[in-house]
Amino acid sequence: MSHPLTSTHPGRPTGPHSSTEMPEQILVREFHRTFDFPTRSTPTLIPQQEQTLRLRLIDEELTELKEAMAGLSLHDIAKELGDLLYVVLGTAEQYGFNMKPIIQEIHRSNMTKQGGYKRADGKWIKPNTYSKADLTRLMSPEPEQSVNPASLE
Repeated sequence: MSHPLTSTHPGRPTGPHSSTEMPEQILVREFHRTFDFPTRSTPTLIPQQEQTLRLRLIDEELTELKEAMAGLSLHDIAKELGDLLYVVLGTAEQYGFNMKPIIQEIHRSNMTKQGGYKRADGKWIKPNTYSKADLTRLMSPEPEQSVNPASLE
């Protein structure tokens, strides 16, 4: 039986027709494989060196997005948004997350915010009927698929 965060195909397909994954994540996986960046097919804690790189890349792309927004160029904003998403999906690849069911669960949770209200600063306040996103059902129950925390230092 396949894991809900991974493809039903061994090795997670790179083709454009996998309905169990976001097509954008499949493209990023192709990049990772082409340029020898790690990809994992099951949720896994990653070594500290990989984590440090991923955080640095995300931080760099977020800084570039802030600069593009300050420059008021729609072209630059779109490009930097795309770069940030690309790097975030690359991080998901390294952790072995299939983001499609994760995004679907977060969307389900966000939609339960109906009945709340918007504060003056624009933040939406959750009603009592809010249902928190539950990703635990999407995580692998098999402990051998995780990295030993001692090896992450």
